[in-house]
Amino acid sequence: MTLFKKILDERNIFNSIFCMESYVFDKGLLDTSKPVYLHNEGKVEEIIAANDLELYYALADKHNIDLISKVIKCCHQKLEWVLLDKKNLFDIIVYFKIKKYEDNKLDFRPMHTARLIDLICMVSILNCLMFDDDLDKGVRKLSDLSKLLPHNFYGNIPCTNVQYLFHKWQTKYKEYTDEIIEHCRAYQKSHNYLTEVSLDIKNFFPSISPKMLYDYITSKLSKTYEDDKEILGMAVAKLLYFNISKNNIEPWKEYYYPEYTELSCANQYMNYGIPQGLPQSYFFGNLCMIEVKRLLMQDKTFKGDAYFYVDDSVIYIQSELDEDQFKKRIDVLNDGLKEECEKAKNDKSTISNYIDEGYLAFQNKLDYTIKFHEKGKSTFIHIDDADNQYGPIANISRETYMNSDLSYNLDEIDDYVSLKKLEALDKVVSREIGKLVDKQDKAKKEGKNGDVLASKLKLLRRFKKFFLYRNRLLKIREEGDPNLNDFRERFLEKATDPEKFFEQYEEDIFQTEYRLIIQNLRKEEANDFKEKIIEFEKQLLSKCNVNIQGKQDSLFYAKDVETSCIIKSTPQDSYVSLIRWARENFNGLKCIMDSDKQLDKLRGFMSIVKREDKDTETKESIYKMQNQGFEEAQFTKFVMKASTEYQRKILNVFYSEIIDVIPSDSLALSKRNARRFKYVELRILAYLRNKNFNLERFEEFVEHINEKDISNQMGIDIGVLEVLNIFIKNVRNPEWVDSLIVTHRLTKGLWYNGSKFLNSYTLHNEEHAVTLITKSLELTNRIDYFALKNVDYYILFLACYLHDISMVIHPDLGRLSSENGKNMTLISDLMSQMQNEVKKFDSIDYTGKKDSRYKDAGNFLIKVFNEVYGYFEALVRDNHAKDSAKFIRERSNSLLNYLEPTLLSFVAKVSESHGYDVMDVYGLKSRAQDDTVSLKYLMILIRLADLLDVANDRVNYHLLKQNLRNLSPTSKFHWISHLVTDKIVLKTDYPTDENAEMGDKPITEKINIELHLNVKQLTVSKNTKKCNGCKLEESEKKDDCLHIRIVGGLDSLDECPEECCTIICRWMMRKHDWLIKELIALNDYLYSVNNSLFKTNINFIIYYRDEIRLEADMFDSVQDFLEE
Repeated sequence: MTLFKKILDERNIFNSIFCMESYVFDKGLLDTSKPVYLHNEGKVEEIIAANDLELYYALADKHNIDLISKVIKCCHQKLEWVLLDKKNLFDIIVYFKIKKYEDNKLDFRPMHTARLIDLICMVSILNCLMFDDDLDKGVRKLSDLSKLLPHNFYGNIPCTNVQYLFHKWQTKYKEYTDEIIEHCRAYQKSHNYLTEVSLDIKNFFPSISPKMLYDYITSKLSKTYEDDKEILGMAVAKLLYFNISKNNIEPWKEYYYPEYTELSCANQYMNYGIPQGLPQSYFFGNLCMIEVKRLLMQDKTFKGDAYFYVDDSVIYIQSELDEDQFKKRIDVLNDGLKEECEKAKNDKSTISNYIDEGYLAFQNKLDYTIKFHEKGKSTFIHIDDADNQYGPIANISRETYMNSDLSYNLDEIDDYVSLKKLEALDKVVSREIGKLVDKQDKAKKEGKNGDVLASKLKLLRRFKKFFLYRNRLLKIREEGDPNLNDFRERFLEKATDPEKFFEQYEEDIFQTEYRLIIQNLRKEEANDFKEKIIEFEKQLLSKCNVNIQGKQDSLFYAKDVETSCIIKSTPQDSYVSLIRWARENFNGLKCIMDSDKQLDKLRGFMSIVKREDKDTETKESIYKMQNQGFEEAQFTKFVMKASTEYQRKILNVFYSEIIDVIPSDSLALSKRNARRFKYVELRILAYLRNKNFNLERFEEFVEHINEKDISNQMGIDIGVLEVLNIFIKNVRNPEWVDSLIVTHRLTKGLWYNGSKFLNSYTLHNEEHAVTLITKSLELTNRIDYFALKNVDYYILFLACYLHDISMVIHPDLGRLSSENGKNMTLISDLMSQMQNEVKKFDSIDYTGKKDSRYKDAGNFLIKVFNEVYGYFEALVRDNHAKDSAKFIRERSNSLLNYLEPTLLSFVAKVSESHGYDVMDVYGLKSRAQDDTVSLKYLMILIRLADLLDVANDRVNYHLLKQNLRNLSPTSKFHWISHLVTDKIVLKTDYPTDENAEMGDKPITEKINIELHLNVKQLTVSKNTKKCNGCKLEESEKKDDCLHIRIVGGLDSLDECPEECCTIICRWMMRKHDWLIKELIALNDYLYSVNNSLFKTNINFIIYYRDEIRLEADMFDSVQDFLEE
């Protein structure tokens, strides 16, 4: 296929539409006033959308075949028009975004956009340069040009997932910062490199010559497209040269073009450099940096270990530098770049074959010279000082990753915790920025170089904006409405004081925040707020001596805020066309009530050929669509084969419609026909609503699922829906998620009628497991140190289900006769008593009371029964952790054969650990963060979660009342303790120390374990057995609670100083003895391992209220137990 045909191929154009959301960087700049026309022979045939924004959101529905067909026709027409005549260029629009205010001068960053059809066309060309797509097979590989990008380039890297043009910047930027920090620390230890150099290019995108890039790309691809050089030249040229309307740019030309450029008589205007904001600009920027890197990696400049994020670079070099040496190297570098730019300008080129001479004449008036900052943004620092500079930032970087997704917070408490943590991080980062700015200012006043701090400031400001966005989002969630007064004070009221505004602007999230506010205001309020932003921008420009006459239409914020208000009212639903398709073609399948037949239909829909054993062939199938296209639209074939997301949505809607569930990606599942949800249906839907879907693995999964298995036909337990979202978010792997669903079902079945022996135990069933899963997730969200991987969550959640599994199994009664010290003592004692009782029974005393010997014998047999029962009760209780681990290992080939044996061994270890002694866990030597499985973390988490499940929903009052006399003292104590406990809550606060350095634990992670009781008993008794490692905080004393602070380690000799205790304190400290020991060990552990940002303070707070009158016999049972 020729390059021209490939560019115009409807499959390539559809791919550009499919990944549209990944390259339209500023939706706010899309046109909202001009219709999108479909032409036919030069005449308007149809208006396909009222404007670009409407079309953008309509194209979110990637299965809207009618609309997409029309858009492809539009693109086809535009591409032919652009590629077949060198006079025809894409039109672009420039908006001017305020950048900085220095020396009483306002600088702008020009941001470029185009009509949406044109953007899609540009990407249709760009696809063919960035990727080597096999449109027939549905395979995407990187092109020869993309393969030129070095391994140490991190920004805007082409992605072979057809849903995205580039890898997500958040992931790549984290990789970039992590690599810098890691290597900085390594070189500080080894001194292989002695200096860290941070470099930045002045006005990078405008300084790149389109001609230089054109020559570079065409020369590199000259062999690849040897027979297609003409269209290659035209395609590359049309991604580099653009027309800008006179009305748009003439009022702004002094801000857009280089100073002293003579354009007074210009009748046409073009782009200056690479237009930042267009899809190709960042890829082309990377290509330019390949040549820049070549000059950087010379002995006379900065040869060393380098890391690049587009035009930002950090390089470790072997030499030590002083100010003069650094400046000399920068001068050599800039001289080399200037020479290269001059050479590129004068080199012979074929560009005139593809761009009209008039356009080239305009470009020749513009000066293109790539130049690094000599100071300020370009800095150097000795490697030892660089380590001090980056140390705490490594932990800040970690926090950005851990707080990156707030949409899966469990509840409003999680929101509150995240908000408090983000506020603390913001305070710490803000203080550090303030200190660094002061150091810079002081150094400059003293005539010293303060620029060495610039790279650290840049990183910190970027992280601060990350925290601020999430901070503001959570505040809106918490308060219900955005705080307009706060925004007005921070920004809008500073319109008359540019210096104060830009101090705030540089470190805040002005645009992101006003968008967030608009989305959360009522429509009328949003429009009023919009007008205030527009007026503010005008006032600021006027105060900065910018004449705004003729410029209003090109102001960035005015345009963006206007569009933001329209977006607020724009409907979005990517499933509309698919739902219509399913109802038109498969509506009759809803009548199938037999889940076997429903599954056969799904299998038939996924079959390549008609199945021999069943009449399951359908007119449609997923594989038929791959060959013929969705709804036989040929343009979908490449995406249909290449994109698992496109396939997933089709299958999701097909199956959802069959079982009459609303098609969507939501996990709030319910049937429209009120029929019960079966496990087989849930397992399939959970797979289809997981974005980690893979078609081949799903087909294998469906083929092997046994729909006739009675357990698959069971109605689901509603509890599994509580944790399904947690599974998919944290475990991700669809097969692992399915294993967790099956394990939930298994646990539910085994515990269906309670323990087969321990009828006096509280239940340790699937409800207990669900509580442990949510509790463990709360713990990871609240305790900063715990960072788990997907496999960790999987193992932890399985252990939550299986850690008590042996308690449901009837014990082996034969164990009583085994040779064991306890057995021998018990048997000997009972047999001796029995001999005495037999003798007593055989001797008839006629003077005694009637039937007394039978009564005595009966009472003795009851005693024997209780002794034997108590033995087995203790046996099961004391060994259940070890026995559960054994059960897990021994069932790897039977009951648990659906789980991988290797991971099952980890599940057994984690399960067993909840019965370990405290030091057996916390004393383990471990590199949990670096290990494949973070075993120590998992052991700590399951122990804590298990100890925190103590509320009254685990017991039944009436059952307790009826059986109180028959329970052992221990069981009575625990049942009653559960009964009086309403809930146990984890609350976290994050106070900061204003005097602490960023690397000296400035944030206190204050973890409060709050125990809420519905009983009050404050009578006092002498404290005969004092607690260690904790004390009652008198300073925190309140009328409704006891505040106990964890103060020492497990080996602490610090006893509670209280001579007398309230009953409620003794009661709860006895009940939660294991929890207190665990908290002491945890406090000790976190103190020793926590990162340089956090120190931990753990408190146990007992809240009480006199809501219920605890019955006297129950209270007596508690007192008796406490006196033992």
